[in-house]
Amino acid sequence: MGTSSGYEAPTTPDWGDLKGQVTRAARSGSASPGSARDTLRGFIATNGGARNISRGGGAMGAGRSAQNTARRVGGFFSSVGSVGLQQTLESYGLSEFVGKSAGEIIPALVDKLGGPASTINDSDARNALSKLMNELLGNLETPEQVEEALEQVVAEEGLKDLLSKFFGYYLYEQFCRVFYERLVNRVGRQNADSYLKSILDTIKASLALKVSGRDLNRIEWGGTEGRNISDNILQETFEIFGG
Repeated sequence: MGTSSGYEAPTTPDWGDLKGQVTRAARSGSASPGSARDTLRGFIATNGGARNISRGGGAMGAGRSAQNTARRVGGFFSSVGSVGLQQTLESYGLSEFVGKSAGEIIPALVDKLGGPASTINDSDARNALSKLMNELLGNLETPEQVEEALEQVVAEEGLKDLLSKFFGYYLYEQFCRVFYERLVNRVGRQNADSYLKSILDTIKASLALKVSGRDLNRIEWGGTEGRNISDNILQETFEIFGG
């Protein structure tokens, strides 16, 4: 649970108030959906707001790690929807993973699409992508199931919903980065893990209520259009919680 240890959020009064609020709430070991949404709203606002974060700003220096990863994910899944998994893997230099199991293909996709982990925000994005891929593929057993699942994501779920899920996991990773070690020290590991699970459950439930927008399967993800769309989806995803 959580990401990088030893991280200290900015020491402004707003961050201090938020840390105290989260610590008090975590003592019970869980958060109601309403309380979790309020906390997430405060977290996003304190970090600079959804619009600012989506443009690469924010008090935590989010940069563009998540958006760049989202563009790579969008390009990969668009290709899967157009030409299938095998040809896509080959075009991405991953031909050795054609016909491989989920356990083998997930780390390869995280490495390829997640990019380098040069910064702490890169690591957040990679961890978010790993969680997303495990959600999509983690319970599958055969290569045929893997291919079918990836193709169904594009055909049935849509890329906007997929990228919103990714940004939801990214929000969770950033939240854990700030609070996990602090909560373990103050309320114990069990309560910390349980509380953060309720935060993740609220993120997932809130995103599940979203209404999808335009079809994104024909986007040029490597260019300006892809960059703008990934920025907009991150902003829309974070705005679900306010802030």
